[in-house]
Amino acid sequence: MPRRSLGRASLVLLGSTWIYSGLSLVISVLIGRVLGPATVGELALNLGLAGVVMAALLPGFTQAHLKRLAEGQDPGRCVGTMAAIQLALAAALAVVVVVAWRTGTLPGVSSGTVVFVAMLGAQVASRLADVFLKVFIAREWVVLHGAVLLGARVARLAATGLVLLLAPRVSWVALTFLLESALTCAAAVVVLVTLGIRPRRPTRSSIADYWRYARPFLVTTPLALVQDSIDRVLVGRWAGLTAAGYYHVARGLWEALAGVMAPPGLLLFTRLSSLYAERTAARDEKARRLFFSGLDKLLFVATALAVAFWALAEPLLATLYGPSFVPATTTLRILVVAALAATVVNPYTFVLQAQDEVARFIPLNAGRFVMYLAALAVLVPGLIPGLPAGDAGAAVARLLLTIVPAWVWVGWTRDLAGIPFYRRATIYLGGFALAAVSFHLCAALLGAPPGPPLPEAAIAGAVAFAVYAVWLVKLHPDARANLAYALGLLTPGADRRAG
Repeated sequence: MPRRSLGRASLVLLGSTWIYSGLSLVISVLIGRVLGPATVGELALNLGLAGVVMAALLPGFTQAHLKRLAEGQDPGRCVGTMAAIQLALAAALAVVVVVAWRTGTLPGVSSGTVVFVAMLGAQVASRLADVFLKVFIAREWVVLHGAVLLGARVARLAATGLVLLLAPRVSWVALTFLLESALTCAAAVVVLVTLGIRPRRPTRSSIADYWRYARPFLVTTPLALVQDSIDRVLVGRWAGLTAAGYYHVARGLWEALAGVMAPPGLLLFTRLSSLYAERTAARDEKARRLFFSGLDKLLFVATALAVAFWALAEPLLATLYGPSFVPATTTLRILVVAALAATVVNPYTFVLQAQDEVARFIPLNAGRFVMYLAALAVLVPGLIPGLPAGDAGAAVARLLLTIVPAWVWVGWTRDLAGIPFYRRATIYLGGFALAAVSFHLCAALLGAPPGPPLPEAAIAGAVAFAVYAVWLVKLHPDARANLAYALGLLTPGADRRAG
């Protein structure tokens, strides 16, 4: 099946993802401005608790599903197999929740309980929706994928506005999360059926095939899901709901930046899975070229955005959420560094996953999980004077989780796929560090330390970006070519060769 340029497909998917994240940001701003940091913190705490429960009961078959679809297996059979697996897991989850309610582990229906159950239900429905959405990704139907997600997010925005206008309570706000996930699932099913892809009955062979690939994920995915949620919980428990609110909004902006990598990362994984389905020297060489070309273009965009987020962190928080959220500035900047580090590191894990080498992650990820919990336990309560604490401490722990032990994954990809560390990544990282230093020096010269308001921040940010641009042009031989490529993707009728 002919495919569009990877760059253009990534751009379309990135555009829809950013609009999706932008709508989420608007919703978060509305909630924060009407109900305040403590309510945002309560939502974040229950979202984290729901994520921990999901990690315990929903092992990671999703990557197996996407890989089998990318390899060209029958989509109807894949959807039927994955739907059966997810429904069985959802049923097990329902039994656990009911038993917990009966035994008093969950109290009678209160505001807090409604928030937790709504968040949990939203995550279950989101998992079911993902069964169908992965077909869009595997076939690179990125416009349809974006339309489904954006339609449901717009519905949630409208519902949130009505709730804040008519009944501004946290429990009703939480129910809008469930509404969005349910609408996403229903719309994805309808679109696929309209396109002629209907779920087919799973077979023992199809379930066994998913199980073989997913088995290592039964350890790594729950750990990853707990890691993604436990920081919200511990910040709320150990630093208070206000700090949890700061962390939640900083994470929201961080996820918008990190979202730059997600769409091309998904498409890179599907392309690599297709190439590694049959190993030959020619296909391996094509995979290497694809990897390095994609990573360089990704860093070209992500680093420029990281400079912008660093410079505008404080006025961005103040403008969007109000002055009460300005203390989250340091947290946001630490997470910007984590996002940039992940842009370098995460593509190497896609290579290993595309080669069915997931079992290698198990001992390392278990060690990383222990390290992360230890870092949170030390940093969030502020046990070491002089180090960041509270929400900023959680951000430092997230940065450590990103970079430790990335060098091991790079070594594996070098040995298994001939893909070593991409040395030009140091040019981008050095340019970002230089831009950050330039920003603060310029802000100090303007007489507005440590956090300039918007006009001064814009001037200092422009200087920092100019310094970064000069650095990149002088040291990176393909900087101008990358700029031309990026502008070409934005030009209708431009070159559509894969890249």
